Parts: sequence; C-alpha cells; structure tokens
Amino acid sequence: MVIQTETTIGKILLDTRKRQRLTQKEVSAGICSQAMLSSIEHDKYSPNVELVIALCQRLALSLESLSLAQNYAVSTKADLNSRLEVLCNEHRYTEMLLFLQSSAILSAIETPAQTQSYYYYLAIAEFQASRQIENAYKDLQIALADHKSGTPLSTLDRLCLASLAFFKSSTGMQKESERLYQQGFAELKNAPYAPNLNILYYLCAFSAYQNQNYRKCVQQLITGIDFITAHDSHYMLANSYYLMAKAAQKMDDTNKKAEAEQRSAVFKDLFAEKIFTKF
Repeated sequence: MVIQTETTIGKILLDTRKRQRLTQKEVSAGICSQAMLSSIEHDKYSPNVELVIALCQRLALSLESLSLAQNYAVSTKADLNSRLEVLCNEHRYTEMLLFLQSSAILSAIETPAQTQSYYYYLAIAEFQASRQIENAYKDLQIALADHKSGTPLSTLDRLCLASLAFFKSSTGMQKESERLYQQGFAELKNAPYAPNLNILYYLCAFSAYQNQNYRKCVQQLITGIDFITAHDSHYMLANSYYLMAKAAQKMDDTNKKAEAEQRSAVFKDLFAEKIFTKF
C-alpha cells in the first residue's frame, strides 16, 4: 500500500472551524445543512466549487490552501517529506535532485512504498533538471518493479506509467508511449478516485501537443476536464485550459483559444494553481 500525506478539503475545513471554535451549525447556516457539512468534513461528500467558495468565505479561509494534489512519503520523517513536497510543488528540480541524492533521504527510506515514491520523484527530478532520460527510465522501472501482474494499479503506479509514457513520447518512441498510456488508463473507471489521477489526462494531452497532434491534444483535455469536474475537483483545471489554449492557437481557432485562456485565468486566480508554461 502506498503511504501518502494527503490534504483534503474536508480536513482543512474541519481543522479551520475547530481553530476558530465555531460549531458546524454556525458555519453551515445559510450555505448547506449541518449534516452536509459534517459529511464534507469527514470526506464522505465531495462539495462542488460554489459550495467550497461559500464555506471558505464563511471561515475567512484562503482558497490557496485548498490544493488536492497528494504527495507521496519517501520516509517516516515528516520534515524530509515536507521539504520534498515544497521542492516538487515549486518546480525546483535541481535542488530536488540534490536533495533526493543526499544521505539524509537515502538512509531514511524503509518500506517498499517509500522506495516506490523515492524512485518516482527521482525520475521526475532527473528528467526535469538535467534531461537524464535513460536514468529516468530506469528509475520508473524500479518504481514499478514490485507491482504484481493482475493486481489493481495504485494511483502512483498509474503516475509512473504515464510519466514513462510521456518520456518515451518525448524521445520519439510513440508506439511504446501509447502502450504505456493504455496501461496507465486501464480500468480507471473502477479505481478509487484521487486528485493525482487528473495528471494522467494532462500528460497524455501534452504528449499529443509535442507531437503536433493538436486535435488529439484538445480531445484528450476535454475528456480530462470532464473527468476532473465529474469528481468535483479543480486540480489541473487551470493547466488543462492553458494547454488547450496553446493547442487552439496552433489550430488557428481563435474562439476556442480565447475561451480556454479565460477559463485558465479564472481557475488560476481562484485556486492559485501554478501554470506550466514551458512549451
């Protein structure tokens, strides 16, 4: 089982309400039922965007704190996991690579789940910081080595497969890339939802963009956006619309470009999502 450090909307709302010494009745008044707020706080109900905004405003809570992306633990030491999370989220890949190669991290890895997390992050850092593609391939293969054939894929398994597919696509290995993406998406409808699954659609769309298949890129993004919103999530929406705008520009579709740019800007401002712009 993958060990994760997860921040959910429910946990943030619950912790904030308790810090402010407010009752569920006080927070939910005029917004939703007390029972619904209780379900949200205990992660039994996923609120839509409008409901999240209203509850955040009631609690004077910044939407910047509501990132649903899960980060994977590489050790039992919270300070090391937190440091890695900061470096990854801020895209400081050179520092991240050095950190992952440090004795502090290497000596703290204890479990197979932590080993898988470590090699996933190492692959990302090596690819982004120095384009060490062969090393990134090997890292992801190690990360996937303990997965038993015929058993359900974890979210991290799927991220590893999609990342490997993206790297293969970046080096012109399209057939291998398609095969790996198919593996990553296999039985996704039956998998427990996790926000990081949103990344699969973005990576697949980005591969199509890099290969100048802009129509496929847009189609994949539309499917991904439907997947994200169907799960009442917002993670990767700003990036998805930004990439869609870029693809629309390549297709000379000015209307779609303008619409996608506007939506990207809205979600970026609303949820403080960092936009990847290195095209």
